[in-house]
Amino acid sequence: MKITTQLLALSLSFAVFMLSKTQGQQNLPVIQASKPMVSIRDGKLLAKDVWKLSPTTVPDIYYTQVPRVERKITFITDKDSISFTTTYGKTYDFIILLNGRDRMLTRISANYEQLLNPTVQSKPAIQSSDTIPFFMKNSRLYFKGSLNGYKNLTIMFDLGAGITCLSEQSQAKAAVKFDGHISVQNTDGTNNEPSASINSLEIGGLHWDKVPLVQIRNLADGEDMIIGNSLFRDKIIEVDYEKKIMILSDQINKDLQGYQVHDVDYFQYRPRFEVNIKVGERNYPFHFLFDTGRDGSMLIGDDFTNRYGLWNKYHSLFSFGRKKIIVIPELKIGNQVFKNIVTNANNPDYPNAKQSLLGNKILNQFNFILDNRNGKIYLKANKYQNDNYSTYNEFKLVRMLIVILIIGLLLFIGYRIRKSYLRKQSSL
Repeated sequence: MKITTQLLALSLSFAVFMLSKTQGQQNLPVIQASKPMVSIRDGKLLAKDVWKLSPTTVPDIYYTQVPRVERKITFITDKDSISFTTTYGKTYDFIILLNGRDRMLTRISANYEQLLNPTVQSKPAIQSSDTIPFFMKNSRLYFKGSLNGYKNLTIMFDLGAGITCLSEQSQAKAAVKFDGHISVQNTDGTNNEPSASINSLEIGGLHWDKVPLVQIRNLADGEDMIIGNSLFRDKIIEVDYEKKIMILSDQINKDLQGYQVHDVDYFQYRPRFEVNIKVGERNYPFHFLFDTGRDGSMLIGDDFTNRYGLWNKYHSLFSFGRKKIIVIPELKIGNQVFKNIVTNANNPDYPNAKQSLLGNKILNQFNFILDNRNGKIYLKANKYQNDNYSTYNEFKLVRMLIVILIIGLLLFIGYRIRKSYLRKQSSL
């Protein structure tokens, strides 16, 4: 009898819980959908068909791109939409009703997902705790650090990387416990690569625990790792190319005179900001990735080309495969102008996932402060402002030299043929 009473009490408690849960969901706003893919506008960034409805995930949580900034988030289905203005630390629940029967509890969270903040290790007195020295190789920025106790690793700082990466060739692999796989798309193609969910990383006296990483194949010799903005999502990053230092802080503590400020949006923690691209006689504004892992000047992706229908409007030098080598007459970043940039553009008839980006041949000419807390980036021209990048004039010079070389080669071959012919004639 006692057991029966206990079972009855438990059943009643569970029924009350389920009833209160159902009533709570009934009070939530509802939007309709007939397709499982949902688009999301996070601030100014619209990601189309990026969210797949899942009846098994309750609640299904979307984390805002810049949690500390008040911003408008809109979920857009094929039939309906709903918007919330989010405040840091809060959550917003609603229901997506798929095909009139499946209720998907969905949550927008203005919080950080698995935030990794570094702790400060003991350091020499001459070096401040938030300052990390770096060195340059070609146009890229590198630190020295350790992974799981394996020291003296060469680590690239790549704001175009969405996750921490370890080279397949690095000897530090021996210190990593791989426990899964992640699909990775990069210059080596799309591959299912080994991943490790818990790692210890140290750079310049700063220490991170529980760092997830993935092994990749496309790093150059001597490069052990890549780190990106995923480690600094709640920090302010200052990079000074002249002093070769990076400073991490929680607030901006310096005079911003001479800096130009730009709004930033993020795609998988990767910062993007608006620049103006001139094609023909028109200027086209667009958000380009701020990619410190790219050695060149820029790359034109399908996103920009399709947005304005520019494929047949580019000044094309020549085509190869699914790409064109083109001339961008003018790139404008704030009040800084870069002329006649030679770069490549992908044919939008053969779409790929590469986004339009700016690389280090352009970015190295600015010291910058990336304020991840407030979604801003501050740029200041440095002493490298007039450093070289690939221009149309250089291309024409190279083309002229190639033509001269070919003409010279043809003249030489003609001379040898004529000389051989005259010898044969004289011997007859």
